[in-house]
Amino acid sequence: MPDKKGNLYLYEAIELRSEYDRHVELLESLFGGVSTKKRPIFHADDEDKDKEPAADFNQKEIESRLKKLQTRRVKLNQEIQKTNFDTQIEYEGTKISIAEALEIRKNLLGDIKTVAGRVEKSSYRRVIHKEGRDIVQEPRHKFTDTYKEYQDSLRHLRNLVTRIHAANHSAMVNYKDE
Repeated sequence: MPDKKGNLYLYEAIELRSEYDRHVELLESLFGGVSTKKRPIFHADDEDKDKEPAADFNQKEIESRLKKLQTRRVKLNQEIQKTNFDTQIEYEGTKISIAEALEIRKNLLGDIKTVAGRVEKSSYRRVIHKEGRDIVQEPRHKFTDTYKEYQDSLRHLRNLVTRIHAANHSAMVNYKDE
């Protein structure tokens, strides 16, 4: 719900940006722009010559709507970025911007993947059978230590994501949906 001035909460602005993206993609596909389809629906070079624009399809009007929508999306995205840099959250005893928190989140996700691999490797010893004797190779890292590190990383991520989410529901973006 917009505030009294008509501005959107950050979470609303992010969803609106996604809506704009979907709408722009559809309209671009009508004119041969970026599309998930192999070829545009109405395009001058269309191989299927049996198609023609529908009677209520006004190409100029749709092109105009597309340009306006693309401009609104750019403006909205700029305001979201500005809000992400201006809004501060508390994380591990310091104040950081949402933009910085999103970067930390990305790094934590990568770290979690790396630590998870170490947890898997540390859970088993390797036994090599060689000429009647067994050679046992212990894991490089202790299982309990790496598993604790993994759980700590998950807690840090959850704490950070929770704070980002809370900020998204309290920070306002200086943008009015038209």
